[in-house]
Amino acid sequence: MAQKNWGFCDLSVSRDCDITKISCLQKLGLNTVAINTHVEEISDEPKKKKRKGETKEKKDFVPNPVDIPKDLNKGDINILQRVTIEFSESSISHKFNHSENLRKYDIIAVIPKTLQAFQYACSSLDVDIITFDPQTRLPFKVSRKLYNQAVERGLFFELMYSPAIKDSTARRNIISMAHSYFAVGKSNNIIISSGADNYHYIRGVHDVINLGFIFGMNSNQSLDSIRNNTRRLIIKAEGRRCGRHYLVVTHDKEKVKHKE
Repeated sequence: MAQKNWGFCDLSVSRDCDITKISCLQKLGLNTVAINTHVEEISDEPKKKKRKGETKEKKDFVPNPVDIPKDLNKGDINILQRVTIEFSESSISHKFNHSENLRKYDIIAVIPKTLQAFQYACSSLDVDIITFDPQTRLPFKVSRKLYNQAVERGLFFELMYSPAIKDSTARRNIISMAHSYFAVGKSNNIIISSGADNYHYIRGVHDVINLGFIFGMNSNQSLDSIRNNTRRLIIKAEGRRCGRHYLVVTHDKEKVKHKE
């Protein structure tokens, strides 16, 4: 996975989009796309007494990733699976550990709904991205200490631009969040994604880089947000799934042809 040319990335495209048309994003300059599955926060159901001889069904709170046609995986665009999970309490780690479907995703993102959840995500939770809902203003203040703690652990903070195109409230919230990240962490470890549920709201690479200036980034940071930082994130996510040390074995077609 680390050997691939990830190029320019959009790491949040909704699974509601027509997957069969995803190759059209190459025209916008994108090389890698992550299909996002959003999981809303679910309140714990009260425990029921188990009857004698009754088998308990295990319900996975994370759905299966979207099916990707095999011919698309052979194309020039890299397709990854991402899940974004809302949570309010540190007890989410118990659900993470018991979810089989969660292991099927390449990238794990979380939306902390409370200060306690944000603290836990920055300090302990084994995920890749911390993001937020653009439709609602963050109910807590991001501190410099927690931000830097997350950066040291290799986590990335996400800014989405597609909601800003559709809604003025979301636009204000996103710009406010971006300036907050600049104030507390100098916009380190930022990635910019579309967060789009429709291909019409995805913009070309150069347009996204220009958006970085509105988000308080310089030219290098804007470029990194969709190329270098996203590549680091993908490799870090692979390390989380496989362990700190892993071996990538690839099939060299040219050598095989030469031997024949």
